[in-house]
Amino acid sequence: MSDGYCVFQGDAKQSARYFRDIGFKLPEFSNPADTYMRILAVNYPKTEKDERKLVFFNSQYDKRIRQNIQTEQMQVTLEKPDLETMASQNATVMEEFKNLRWRANLAIKRDPM
Repeated sequence: MSDGYCVFQGDAKQSARYFRDIGFKLPEFSNPADTYMRILAVNYPKTEKDERKLVFFNSQYDKRIRQNIQTEQMQVTLEKPDLETMASQNATVMEEFKNLRWRANLAIKRDPM
């Protein structure tokens, strides 16, 4: 993401190829995440260069990735949840309270202050 816009969506293994394909040179012996942070960084207040960078990233995303995402969304179907069954599986107030008390005690044991 850059400035709240999705720049790349996919497997991490494919990210290096994607950024090379859109024109970036990635150093051979560096952490890819650090390189992506440098590439995607936007200064505030935004300069004209930052605005051009965002337009470029958005156009590349639209051209290369958006269609794949929309196609995948059409292939996924979700079943409507059975709310009656879900309601009967809820914990009682007392069970919830016991769980909260147990978690609080555990937190105190882990970090006694």
